[in-house]
Amino acid sequence: MKLYLRVLQYIKPYWFMVILSILSSFLFAILNAFSIWMISSLISTIMNPKLNVIENSSSNLSVTEKLEQITQNLIGNGTQLDQLEKLCIILFIIFILKNIFFLLTNISLSFVGNKMIMDIRNDLFSHIQKLPLSFFHKSKSGELSSIMMNDVSNMRGAFAQSIQSLINDPITILTIFCILFITSFKMTIYVLFAFPIAAFVITKMGQSIRRKSMRSSIQIAGLMNIFQETITGIRIVKAFIMEKFEIKRFIKENKKFFHLTFMQENMRNLTVPINDLIGISLGVMLLWLGGREVLIHGNLDTDGFIRYIIYLFAMLQPAKKLGSVNSQIQAGLASAERVFNISDVKSNLKITDDLVDLLTFNNQIEFENVTFQYENSDECSLFNINVIIKKGRTLAIVGSSGAGKSTFVDLLPRFHDVSSGSILIDSIDIRKIELENLRNLMGIVSQDTLLFNDTILNNICYGQNNIDNIDFDKVNAAAEAANAMEFINKLPNQFNTIVGEKGTRLSGGQKQRIAIARALLKNPEILILDEATSALDSESERKVQSAIDNLVKDRTVIMIAHRLSTIINADNIIVIDDGKIIESGTHEYLLSQKGQYKSLYDIQFGANTK
Repeated sequence: MKLYLRVLQYIKPYWFMVILSILSSFLFAILNAFSIWMISSLISTIMNPKLNVIENSSSNLSVTEKLEQITQNLIGNGTQLDQLEKLCIILFIIFILKNIFFLLTNISLSFVGNKMIMDIRNDLFSHIQKLPLSFFHKSKSGELSSIMMNDVSNMRGAFAQSIQSLINDPITILTIFCILFITSFKMTIYVLFAFPIAAFVITKMGQSIRRKSMRSSIQIAGLMNIFQETITGIRIVKAFIMEKFEIKRFIKENKKFFHLTFMQENMRNLTVPINDLIGISLGVMLLWLGGREVLIHGNLDTDGFIRYIIYLFAMLQPAKKLGSVNSQIQAGLASAERVFNISDVKSNLKITDDLVDLLTFNNQIEFENVTFQYENSDECSLFNINVIIKKGRTLAIVGSSGAGKSTFVDLLPRFHDVSSGSILIDSIDIRKIELENLRNLMGIVSQDTLLFNDTILNNICYGQNNIDNIDFDKVNAAAEAANAMEFINKLPNQFNTIVGEKGTRLSGGQKQRIAIARALLKNPEILILDEATSALDSESERKVQSAIDNLVKDRTVIMIAHRLSTIINADNIIVIDDGKIIESGTHEYLLSQKGQYKSLYDIQFGANTK
């Protein structure tokens, strides 16, 4: 129940539309009940007129008799044909009004339901954007995609549609119930006894549907993950002739998904006949009991019995719909649980109240006794790191794979928070700097360049505050400095060329130069280069390195280097091994120390010194 109420919290902004729908639904229910009453009058009053007409002067009339008197006054005391004519006109007007209110109810509730789901999806996407990198390291992209699209869509189907039934049908049932009580209190008590049995059966079936829906959601996420991984790595799949293996793996998982969804659908399909069985059992029981009241005890007249049966079966239809809604809701709750499990993930980045607006970088960056350990890891990735980077200087980081180089640069823009120690910019702890301001000081060019399936122009301008008012001269200058114009000018649509998903229509060197142009246009004061040339061939590396030389001018640079030829002129080079700084100094100094840096240099350049 708490989960459902949490979903309904999203209705609050649209309370006016909800009130409008409730009011319209109430009027619809009143008119619907009145139309049934008038139809029953066709049988009891017109087709079988009473011998003793209720006198207007009678003062001790029951509620039923008063209603019959009102009906008699509406259709008049003319001939049966005259009464039938007036009844038809009244019914026609009632049905027009009833359907106007029905349409108004459904339109307003449809608006609220779809708005609610739109807001949930927006909130979920916004929340995911604010989560730290550690969350994405633990989560599969296919599963997140499944939750964002499939589970939220399931919620849309369940809640947007069920809200209509949860407002319309209960009001209709309650209205008809009141008339049933008025018509025969004793028989209505029998109906009330049957409700707990029906509710118990429907609840148990709903719980089973919810469990199966949860397993189905998990299974479809696994399917999406297999599909996404296979499509992303299709070159590897084909290179290693693994198409048949991937097809078998997908078919196996898809078969599991089929069995889960088949059982889930069977449970839903079973809901309808069970509801029908409960309804017809109740109807048969009341026919027997009501018939005895008429034929043996004389506590109920024939007209009242007929009217009661008509209303009872009129009530069974919305009651059955309400029973089916439960299965919809349970399936939606299973999806809602997965959605809110993501929404409830808290960022592990520490947030303080006394944030500082640091808009410029003036002096130095300092790593002070920094230690970092990933979640669920037994060992520290970095241990007791102490480094000072002066403004305008270049720090290069070298070391073997897994030594902690990328972790080092990830701590500066607060992709992760330090486990102990602190990182200071101009003597201010970065945890006290507004996160947007902190990252606005930095530009990052990584080895794995990500371009969006958009134009070259929009990819270069990505990260600009107002992309609609970009100075094209600055874009052109950034592309020129990045040595990107030589291939951009050769493209059929130049800056308006779509680069494809992840930039697949461009070569590695071309993508890297677009990324450098993006960083140049941002014009950051602090530049982070994460092995920006390691994956390129010699010719591409030469062009990209030339672009990097333009990029690093007059900036504070932190670069991770695989090829030592790119860092010879760095102001300071640190060698990281097993999370610790084991050497530090200039290129010439480190060579003279004949330590690990000298060994790496000799391996790369083929030197053989003693």
